[in-house]
Amino acid sequence: HGVVMCSTVINCILYYLAFISFPFDAATTTTSRATDTPIIESNIYLTLVMGVLLGLGDGGFNVSIYANLSTVFEHKPAPAFAVFKFVQSLMGAGAFLYCGSLLLPFQLAILAVTCLIACFSFTFLERFPQHVLIVLPSTEE
Repeated sequence: HGVVMCSTVINCILYYLAFISFPFDAATTTTSRATDTPIIESNIYLTLVMGVLLGLGDGGFNVSIYANLSTVFEHKPAPAFAVFKFVQSLMGAGAFLYCGSLLLPFQLAILAVTCLIACFSFTFLERFPQHVLIVLPSTEE
């Protein structure tokens, strides 16, 4: 669970950098029409660092989730991965619905809260023995 903890810290740093470097109304208007001024002036290097942090944080979560799914559902991993990708896509679609109407700080708060919930859930579930977890029944005869 060290990778998940590190990914959580990386993501929270990323969210903080986005909070201080982008205008609050950047998600609802074009950047040239934004009325809020960011706390610090954003530049290309900071944006590139934020992109690297986003990749590292997201990659850490995905690798950990894929590793756990393939371990817990080792005999029938395809349905588990399908359900994971479905839920991930559903959450992405939900984010697209609210992204044009919520200000950036609220979007970042949603991301930070769900990131922390994911970290705590992952850490909590990792402590269970694998025979306690619900496993899909085998359909082989």
